[in-house]
Amino acid sequence: MTRWDDDEALMQDLDDALAGAVSDRARVDARAAFAWRTIDDDLMSLSHDSLTAGELLVRSAAVSTPRVVGFQGTGFSLEIEIDGPTMMGQVIPGLVCQIAVVTSAGEPSIVTTDEAGFFSAAAPAPGPVRFTVTYDGSVQSTEWMTL
Repeated sequence: MTRWDDDEALMQDLDDALAGAVSDRARVDARAAFAWRTIDDDLMSLSHDSLTAGELLVRSAAVSTPRVVGFQGTGFSLEIEIDGPTMMGQVIPGLVCQIAVVTSAGEPSIVTTDEAGFFSAAAPAPGPVRFTVTYDGSVQSTEWMTL
């Protein structure tokens, strides 16, 4: 169908759908659209960013401090500190899980936390980044942010 304001064409498409004349491509698209219904539930929210904290506003621009960000997920929080070439963090409460560091450059870097939820890795290059936590069949991601 090319025009959604054509009632006759819409009714014909509905009749075809009810008769089972739905293409495989339409089924794939419908499943993909349905999967997006909970996209907001799967996003972790930013709870802290040291760049926006008031104490940074009084410091000299010459002083280099680590960047600390915190995210709130469903059932856990993720704290990350980036200090030069090093990134350290913790999933609270301590969970053994995988953290994927996704950048616009390509393949994500994946680290596994220890029993206390701690991890360390090389810091991603400056630019857009997203963190994805996978544990116990659950996958939760942060929004894209710029480091």
